[in-house]
Amino acid sequence: MTTSLLEAELHHDIESFVSDWVCDEGVPGVSIAIVDETDLLFTDGFGARDRETNTSATPETLYGIGSCTKSITAVAILQLVENGRLSLTDPISDYLPHLKDVDGDPITIHELLTHSSGMPSDGSLSALITRLTDRSDEDTALPLSSAGDFRRHVEGSIGERLTDRDHFFYYNTGYTLLGESIEAVTEQPYTDYVRSHIHDPLGMTRSLFSQSEFESAENRMTPYNQKDGAAVEGSLAFDERLFAAGGMISSVKELANYLQMFLGSGTVNDHTILSAESIETMIKPYSTRERYLDDREQGYGYGVSVEPFLDDTLIHHGGMMGTTTAWFGYLTTAEIGTIILCNTAPEKRPSDLGKAVLAILRDESPSAVVPTYMLEQKAKPLLGEYASYRGVRTASVTQNSGGLHISFDDPGWSADYYVYPERLQSDDYHYHFITDGGKRIPVEFRLEDDGVSMLFQRWHLHKQ
Repeated sequence: MTTSLLEAELHHDIESFVSDWVCDEGVPGVSIAIVDETDLLFTDGFGARDRETNTSATPETLYGIGSCTKSITAVAILQLVENGRLSLTDPISDYLPHLKDVDGDPITIHELLTHSSGMPSDGSLSALITRLTDRSDEDTALPLSSAGDFRRHVEGSIGERLTDRDHFFYYNTGYTLLGESIEAVTEQPYTDYVRSHIHDPLGMTRSLFSQSEFESAENRMTPYNQKDGAAVEGSLAFDERLFAAGGMISSVKELANYLQMFLGSGTVNDHTILSAESIETMIKPYSTRERYLDDREQGYGYGVSVEPFLDDTLIHHGGMMGTTTAWFGYLTTAEIGTIILCNTAPEKRPSDLGKAVLAILRDESPSAVVPTYMLEQKAKPLLGEYASYRGVRTASVTQNSGGLHISFDDPGWSADYYVYPERLQSDDYHYHFITDGGKRIPVEFRLEDDGVSMLFQRWHLHKQ
């Protein structure tokens, strides 16, 4: 059922953009919600939650939210900090043995929350997802079927820790350990703690972690793998080792309540989940996750990413569990946010769509402010066939992720180059590639009244 408090034109623009995304990306089904601090401004489903029965996706459809769960785990940790039951500076080895023998200083709860411990990925979550979601016909031989298997796997990886510099390693295992530390402190399962201290107070009565609960629930997604450009029914991953890092199931309708908790500085519907001070602690960037071509930094707080966007600050996180993808984000000054949940893993993720929706809400074109769409817009006029003077040298230009693939197929002179943009801006057409000899070679495209041309080393080629 559609809910909308948006103006008719804005409602139409968002519906059109989401519908195009579903078609272009071959997405079976997606659900979306838009909220401010007090109201559910828009919510709807697009496409099918199950293609075989053609059952529609709705705002109540249950999806796996993947690593968006990390923010839930961070909220639980901060609740325990507020109650004096643990400290952010506590070594994780005070609660669990897995990382007690690492080189250097003991790894703290703060470092696991911010992926700043120096521990690189040990691959356990990726291996489990591959094993449990039919993403590959091959499986790793990693023993990951019990708590003991997991502990031994983590203990065996401690020599991989980087201690000579600060480095951001997205460390899923850290959040699994945080979930286990919650169990150690509260003496109850992680899932029980989350239900009683987060789900129930927020009215998230259908949100869950259990496979049996999911499979008995009405209005749930059917998961799909993307194979050779088609959506093929797969499985959803359930395992205790995944719960705290990425195992929660929810709907956009219920996550709207969760996002309003952030917009309300920790309180929603008279329920205080965290203090305003803890929310501020959570959304402060402590480490640099990534850097954009325009030099903007994406930082990482406690279970959330933080970056400048739309002359505002965007707090957000995505999730991907192979056959399900998710994203939530909100603007701190504009005080508006969105949730996107999807039953496959398209090339343009819910994170791209979510940022595009926020751009539309702020009267901006996604192709002018959302990096994925900016790079796509930049590439569009450049794609096609090129030839030099009298066709001596010819080239084909196609899009390749954020860059371009330039293929020369002339007799005796065939070659392939992958070139990357110098800048993010969609009207800047300077690219480059690196030679085997370590040289940085510029490639420039010119858009002029008489057509498009490409300057490539000694060649001046014109789009045909």
